[in-house]
Amino acid sequence: MLSMTGFGGGEGHVGPVTVTVELRSVNHRFLDVSLRLPGPLAAFEIDIRKFLKDNLARGRVTLAAQLAVENADAESSLDQARLEQALRMLKAAAKRLEQETGRPQPLTLRELVAVPDLFRPDEAGLEPEQLKVALMDALRAACDALMEMKQNEGAALVAEMNQRLDTLDVHLAEVKKLAPQAAQEIKTRLEQRLAEILEAQLEPQRLAQEVALLADKANINEECERLGIHIEAFRAALREGGQVAKRLNFLLQEMHREVNTMGSKTNLMDITTAVIAMKDEVESLREQIQNLE
Repeated sequence: MLSMTGFGGGEGHVGPVTVTVELRSVNHRFLDVSLRLPGPLAAFEIDIRKFLKDNLARGRVTLAAQLAVENADAESSLDQARLEQALRMLKAAAKRLEQETGRPQPLTLRELVAVPDLFRPDEAGLEPEQLKVALMDALRAACDALMEMKQNEGAALVAEMNQRLDTLDVHLAEVKKLAPQAAQEIKTRLEQRLAEILEAQLEPQRLAQEVALLADKANINEECERLGIHIEAFRAALREGGQVAKRLNFLLQEMHREVNTMGSKTNLMDITTAVIAMKDEVESLREQIQNLE
């Protein structure tokens, strides 16, 4: 089972070309990919997206790539378009600061040099095939590292969820043990209340039938039974692994319904305390499965 949170990095080398790729993944309902690519690698965006779609199911994935060329004779060139864009942005920021502070904000070379990708290796002589091979090698290595981390995070998440299921089992056992006592208390209160209301005008046999009917409606044995079944189904899904987040979410909805019904059927304080504890565990499980792929 995989977590949606992870990080992985990788490098690819072909001739003088070195490509470095970093992948970060966080929670998201669908697969949402964001790419930051240097100019020479932008042509391979479709290849990158296809690779990620084939290897990742869900999550907001950010990819950042860097390109280096080992060539003593190669010269770096100034990206004129990026320079113009940077100048416009820096001038606008300086003007805004001057309006806010009342002090001039001169631009210096230091601000320009800090602009990412302003200088880049001369692209002349770079073979597209070399770039693509290095890029895909780096991407595969980064994805392998990302998947390893996602597996480790997923295993830790499963272990924690199993612990919460154990806690649910403990509280459920408490409720089952207290259920007969709760039923008897309800029956006693109903007998007293009906006797007061009816002032003993109802036949004893009919009174017993009415009390039994109302007490049966307050019985929580069925809810306990169904909750136990849902807990075991949840455990089975965790053991099965794979992409089971939707199934687990459905089971949690059913578990939440059974726990709520238990709480509404009885006022016995010990059961109420156990029900509150079970609600907390169910909500914690709901938060945890949001991180499963």
